[in-house]
Amino acid sequence: MKIAEDYAEIIMRDEREKIVSETPTVYETDKIERVYEFADGAIVKYEWQNTPDGRTSASGEFNHRFTLITLPKSNPKNFKKGIIKVINYPKS
Repeated sequence: MKIAEDYAEIIMRDEREKIVSETPTVYETDKIERVYEFADGAIVKYEWQNTPDGRTSASGEFNHRFTLITLPKSNPKNFKKGIIKVINYPKS
């Protein structure tokens, strides 16, 4: 990966050949979480939440969030753990 955000792009494009495993951890009407593992050892948590009335949810206002949980085994770009991409709700 050139940048850590590339993991999020792979998940969003559903490039199955680049994803080793996908594990749902939460599946509710207004919230979904999945954990993705990549061949290089990186693990990324994907979160989606819906606040249909437009209020900020308890965990903060976002629609999609991608968090690097485990660094790749070889980390030449010195990626850091943490949020790598957030897609916010459209502004009204």
